[in-house]
Amino acid sequence: MKKELPQRKQTYLKGFDYSSTDHVFFITLCTVNKRPYFSDPKIVKLITDELEFRQVNDEIKLYCYCIMPDHIHLLLSLTESYIKGKEPLKVRTLQNWVSAFKRYTSRISGQMYGIRPLWQTNFFDHVVRKDESLIEICSYILNNPVRKGMVSRWEDYPYSKIVTDLPI
Repeated sequence: MKKELPQRKQTYLKGFDYSSTDHVFFITLCTVNKRPYFSDPKIVKLITDELEFRQVNDEIKLYCYCIMPDHIHLLLSLTESYIKGKEPLKVRTLQNWVSAFKRYTSRISGQMYGIRPLWQTNFFDHVVRKDESLIEICSYILNNPVRKGMVSRWEDYPYSKIVTDLPI
């Protein structure tokens, strides 16, 4: 008798357009089994270099981020050039971007440091609504190490950063 696999929980808003440049997303990516891989500065550099590359490559507008030992928080929006891509009939979404980011960083961390797998399967996303304050969300992200008792000010944590001015 064939065993039924459990249904994966849908984590996305039904009917929502995740391929819009009009939205800012607050996303959280966790390491597999919450392992503290990002305690290693070499792994953090891999992540920050890839985030910078994807911003310079005009895929995302990255507003701020915080890389904690076992997860990362990002506040970003997708760019028009990323969504349209090189294939005119294939629209790309937030899920496509996260998947590509995780796939690349997993491959490189595996090749260079023997870390396999790096990420949990899914990710958490929050579509920032018009009535929400981007400043408050960015502050929440940056102050994560303060709340965890790692530093007294977010500015003292080397992996919390404001990248681009907020669209307010």
